Amino acid sequence: MFTRVQSSKTVNAQFTRAGTFADMLSRYVRERGGDAPAIYTAARIDRRTYSSIVSNPFRPVSKRTAVQFAFALRLTRQEADELLRSAGFALSPSIPEDIVFAEALADGVRDLQIVSERLYERGIKAIR
Repeated sequence: MFTRVQSSKTVNAQFTRAGTFADMLSRYVRERGGDAPAIYTAARIDRRTYSSIVSNPFRPVSKRTAVQFAFALRLTRQEADELLRSAGFALSPSIPEDIVFAEALADGVRDLQIVSERLYERGIKAIR
């Protein structure tokens, strides 16, 4: 009849074990050479936003921001899915924008300009 609601402490503990988006982003930056300015520039994210993300582990990010970092880090589809999950997102097979992102990951495209052009060709707002 009644369902047990998890306390915020339990949810936060599970979230922390899985790793926050900031944790995952920092880990991938270190694994990919540790040049944060090159990564956030490639992701088309400004320095202030990047700094805000990594200094505040529970700062929410948009799905597009998470995807931009996935491409800038040149992640595989599996790694990109893991990064998106850490931000609370997933690529959906029913959202046109997500379909473009998934196809680009599957095709091995890692250049945001190409991804942006593919979005534009389908009438979807391009990545700025």
